[in-house]
Amino acid sequence: MPSNLANSAHSIVQRLQDAGFAALYAGGCVRDRLMGAEPHDYDIATDAHPEQVQKLFSRTVAVGAHFGVIVVLQDDAEFQVATFRNDEQ
Repeated sequence: MPSNLANSAHSIVQRLQDAGFAALYAGGCVRDRLMGAEPHDYDIATDAHPEQVQKLFSRTVAVGAHFGVIVVLQDDAEFQVATFRNDEQ
């Protein structure tokens, strides 16, 4: 049975996708799930730009907007939503 945290993360991913953006789980939550453990947090990667994320969600904190990271506050939890990076050299 999914946790409330997992349900909240899923709703963020779904809202981004419904708005036409790509959105994927990233980081430790993916590792934890692959290892059969319940994640303690969920990070989300998307092609939405920080300002687009902020328009979709009413409760956000621009902790690293210049790096493409917005924290979405939902159901008493924080979710880092990061814009895909392009690390060209």
